Amino acid sequence: MIDFVQYLSTGLMTGSMYALLGVAFVIIYKACKIFNFAQGELLLLGGFVSWTLLAQGYLPFWLTVFLTLCLAFALGFVIEWFPLRSMVGQPILSIIMVTLGLSILLRSVFLTLWGATLRPYPEIFSPKPLELGPFIFSQQHLWSFISCIGFLSIFALFFRFTSVGLIMRAVAEDQILAKSTGARINRYIGLSWAIACVISSIAGIFLSAINGVNIGLAEYGLKAVAAALVGGLESIGGAVCGGLIIGLAEVLSTAYLGHGISEVAAFVILVMVLIIKPHGLFGLSKIERV
Repeated sequence: MIDFVQYLSTGLMTGSMYALLGVAFVIIYKACKIFNFAQGELLLLGGFVSWTLLAQGYLPFWLTVFLTLCLAFALGFVIEWFPLRSMVGQPILSIIMVTLGLSILLRSVFLTLWGATLRPYPEIFSPKPLELGPFIFSQQHLWSFISCIGFLSIFALFFRFTSVGLIMRAVAEDQILAKSTGARINRYIGLSWAIACVISSIAGIFLSAINGVNIGLAEYGLKAVAAALVGGLESIGGAVCGGLIIGLAEVLSTAYLGHGISEVAAFVILVMVLIIKPHGLFGLSKIERV
């Protein structure tokens, strides 16, 4: 029983990272109905830039995080301005190909600047395990989990109680209606991309602190897609639940079925959920009147 509870807690800690990435994916989809297949590369931005500032710039961690997130925020506006703004009204397949091209471009830039070598991340948390009764936790996992929950709470409060957050929600629900009230649609769509880049970079920093930094971290972007689809593309809360479910599935399958199964656990869960609920656990099916 103790082992099972230990696995559950580890799964929740892992799932919190997927939840962050899933939220970033859903924010972009709700704002402009774009499937962002460059999600993993936005995660790499946080990992590589923060590693450079810490390991080579010798900056304190808090300043490293601040500068990394400022760069991610600016990049989000740049990506929305070009090339995606020019794709408004184009077929969805064309837009998907643009995000795939963006993914390849960013990955090529990261490979050119940092290479494919796995780089150990500077220690920002004590390597000594934390013992809570019969349970043992890695401080890296524990503090990353606490930080992820904190950031998710901040973003939830932002979208619920601030005027900018409320306008962004209105734009996501109905752009034409929001525009009729005077909202500058492009500005808020750009802000959605900027926030999504920031969220992805936060996840990239913590995943790098746990696993080290290399180009392979981009594969976590696929788990973000799975988390968003499991929860429902229209629901930020659903993305959080989807991320936690996938994290639990990975850890439990590793513990009881073997590491090989854990590699596909997220996508097995995805297929099972979509068969039962094609719009995800918290997604809304659209009813059209003819």
